[in-house]
Amino acid sequence: MKMFADAGLPGRETMPAGADVGRLLKRALRDEVRPLGLACQGMGLLVWLTTLAVTMPGMADALAGQLLCTAAAAFGVLLSLVRRPAWALHWGSLIAVVALAWAFRLSLRASEAPAVWALPLLLLFGMCLALCHVRVRDFLLSFAVVGAVFLDGTLVASVPQGQRPLLALFLAFAFLMCLLTNVALLRERRAGHLLRLQMGRLAYEDVLTGLANRRAFFEAANAAIAAAPQGRFSLVLLDVDDFKRINDRFGHEAGDQALVAVAGALRRASAPHLCARLGGEEFCVWIDDEAVSPPAVARACVSGVHQLQVAGLRLSISAGVATVEPDVPLGRALALADEALYQAKARGKDTLAVAPPSGRMPLIVPPQPERRSWRPWRPTRRD
Repeated sequence: MKMFADAGLPGRETMPAGADVGRLLKRALRDEVRPLGLACQGMGLLVWLTTLAVTMPGMADALAGQLLCTAAAAFGVLLSLVRRPAWALHWGSLIAVVALAWAFRLSLRASEAPAVWALPLLLLFGMCLALCHVRVRDFLLSFAVVGAVFLDGTLVASVPQGQRPLLALFLAFAFLMCLLTNVALLRERRAGHLLRLQMGRLAYEDVLTGLANRRAFFEAANAAIAAAPQGRFSLVLLDVDDFKRINDRFGHEAGDQALVAVAGALRRASAPHLCARLGGEEFCVWIDDEAVSPPAVARACVSGVHQLQVAGLRLSISAGVATVEPDVPLGRALALADEALYQAKARGKDTLAVAPPSGRMPLIVPPQPERRSWRPWRPTRRD
C-alpha cells in the first residue's frame, strides 16, 4: 500500500463522465467536414470568379444579378468561417451553394443548350453536397434547393418533348448516386468516430466496475490542482478488507462480483465526487469542495459497503482520509491517505482513519525491527 508515494502522471483532457455520445459524435462529425466544406465553397467561388471574368463581356444584361450572387456567395463563405455557433457553418454553406448555383444558372441562360450544362453542374453540386453534409435531411434540403435553381421551368421547356424522359432518368440517377454517397460516407464517419469514442472510453474507464480508472484519476486530479493551485483538496483512499480470502474461498468470479458491488456502493456514497478504481481492490475518491466533510464521505462509503454480501460473505472496506494544503504534490497527498488507510487496517478494518490536516508535516513511519541475516545452525564439531 506504499505504491502511491511518488505517483503522478502528466495532465491531459479527460473524457467527461457520462458524456452524451450523440452530442460528442455530432460535434466530431461537424469538425471533420468543416475543412472539407470550406474547401469546396472556396473552390466553387474561385471557379465562378474565373467563369465570370471570361463571360463578363457577353453577359452585360445579367451582370447585376451575377455580381449580387457573387456577393451572397462570399458572405456565405465568410459566415462558414465562424466556428460558433454550430448553425453558422450550416447556413453559411447553404447560402454559398445556392448563390453559386444561381450565378451559374444565370450564365447558362445565354447558352444555346442550357440543359447540356445544367445537368452536369447539378451532379457536381450534388456530389459536393454529399461530401460536406453530416445529416441526410440537410443534404436533401440543399439538393432540392439547388435542383430547383438549375431545373426551372425555362430549362425544362427548352428540352424537346421526346428527350424529357431521358432528362428525368438522368436526374433520378444523379440524385440516387449523390444520396447513396452521402449515406455511405455518413455511415463510415459515424463508425470511425464511434470507435474512437469507445477507445477513449476504454482508456479512461475501468472495464470491470465502470468507474474511472487509475489514468483518469491522476489526470483529473492533476488538472484540478493546476486549475486551482491555491485550493485545498482531500483524498479518501479505500481498500476492500480480506479480498484475497474471497478469491481463495469462492474463486475469482466471486471476487469480480464483489468488486462490482463495492464500486456501485462507492459510486452512490461518494456522488458527485470523482470515484476511481486505482487497481485491484483499491479505490479512491477525489474531493475538491472545501464545504464537504471528507470524513463524512469516507464514513458513507464504509457504511455503504458494510451492507453488501457476496456468496454469503459480508463485505467491508477500510478508508484513509487526507486533506492537504495548497502547493502539496499529489503523491504526497496519496502517501498521507495511504498511511491513514494503514492505520485503519491496524484498528481492525471496516473503519476509517484521518491523516494529520497539514500536508507539510513529516510523515510518521513506525520504526522497523532490525533485520539480521539468517544462517543455518551448525553443530559444534568435536574432535
